[in-house]
Parts: sequence; C-alpha cells; structure tokens
Amino acid sequence: MKGRNWRDFEPPEKRRRQPPPKRKNKKRRRRKKGLLHRLVIFLLLFTMGYCGFYVYYRYGKPYTVALDAGHGGDDVGAEGIIQEVELTEQTVSVLSDLLKADGRFRVVRSRRENETKSITDRSRKFERVKPDLVLSVHGNAEDSGNAYGFECYPAVPGMKNHEKSMQFAESLANEMAAAGSRLRGENGIRFGYYVKNADGSVQKVLFDSTDTKVYENYDTFGILKNVDCAAVLVEQCFVTNESDVAKFGTAEGCEKAAEAYYKAIVAYLEKNEKS
Repeated sequence: MKGRNWRDFEPPEKRRRQPPPKRKNKKRRRRKKGLLHRLVIFLLLFTMGYCGFYVYYRYGKPYTVALDAGHGGDDVGAEGIIQEVELTEQTVSVLSDLLKADGRFRVVRSRRENETKSITDRSRKFERVKPDLVLSVHGNAEDSGNAYGFECYPAVPGMKNHEKSMQFAESLANEMAAAGSRLRGENGIRFGYYVKNADGSVQKVLFDSTDTKVYENYDTFGILKNVDCAAVLVEQCFVTNESDVAKFGTAEGCEKAAEAYYKAIVAYLEKNEKS
C-alpha cells in the first residue's frame, strides 16, 4: 500500500468528475490573458484611429481659413434696416459651407452663432490655430442712410502680415466689384486705426490705401493682429442703406457676398501656394 493515494480507491467515474485544481487555474489565467490582450489591441486600434483622424483634420488639408462673424450674442453691432450681426452670421455660415464643400479647407470660426465672445478671445483662438488667412465680416453704418458700397481693411503698414493682407484685400475688392458692389474710396481698400485722444477717449481714423505711412502710435483692429497670415476685415454693405441691404444684406445678398469671398480666398491661396 506504500506510495498509493487514497484517491486510488475511489471509483473511476468520481475521479474523472474532479479535475486537478491546477489545470482549472491555468485555464482561468489563459482566459484572463486572452481578454486582456483583446482589450489592449482594441484600445490601441481605437487610439491610432482617433489620432489619425485628428492629424488629418488638423494638418491633412492644404489650407486653414479663419472666419470671424463680427459682433454676436449681446453685441448686435450697428442697427439700421437690419442688425449688423444678422448679416455677419448669415454670410459666414454660407461661406463656411462653401469652403467645406470644396474639400481643401479646414474652417475655423471665431465663435458659435449667437455667442458673446470678446475680440481678444477671438484673436487668441486664431493665433493658436495658425491659419493661412483671416477674414472678418462686418456691416457698415452711417446716420444719413445715403452712404453705400463695399470697403475692406487689411493689416496696416508696418505689420508683419501687411503685404499678404494687401494682396488678399485686392482679391476681395475685385470679386465684390464683379458681384455688383460699388467700391468705396480709392479702390475699396482702406486702413483703419484707433487714435487715443488727450482726454483718454479713442477715435477711429480711416486712411485710403495710398497712405502707406507707418503710424507707430496708432492701434488697429484687434482681429488683424498677432497672426503671420493675410488678415482682412470687410465692411460688406451699409445696413443703414435700403438698396445696399437689398443687394448684400438679405439672405440672397449674403449668399452673393459669400460666393465673392470664396472666389477671393481661392484666388489668393492658389496664387500664394504654401511651400
């Protein structure tokens, strides 16, 4: 009897029903390892897919266009036949759709519709995304209701992005003229400055594009600053002029202006292909 186990005297059927505990533990460990491996592979594939999508969205498209719909939220802008913000949001929405449908553009908007957001925060957002151009859409106003037409404001002389901005402004003015708008001033292009008065108040001063003097003590529109790319603010039409609103302030008018801006963006970027 020496060397024999008490289990040797159990019926064979009973012995078969009780597999050795070690084998059971091995199966459990193998099962856990298999689940863990599958989970790791799933997480790895998901992370790679997400990163790939993000990289494509962020860097895969040739051009990044930053669009700013002037005013918004609590600030409705100038008021006349329509509110300025109605014009800016409608135009930017249509333009955004046109650029996305083209397929070559990543569109970054400074704010959501009806959102109140400061110029500083909008400018900082554009500074972070490093766009290929910035377009800020506004509507003009004038008390008599007689003024009408299109004008745009590129980054002013002395700024690092002035030359690029002038080229983009010329493209915008040409396309708006082709769409039937009257160009104000010399060629529809002006420089806008903010001048601080002796009493501490700030006054807006406008110069024609023929005045290329660098005014170091003057400030300019915040949305045009802190970027290396072409940056232009447009005054699409006068919200205080009935015929101007009919042309470029209604839903159809905003679509017409957006199409002109789209053509100007394409023309400018194709002429200045990224190296």
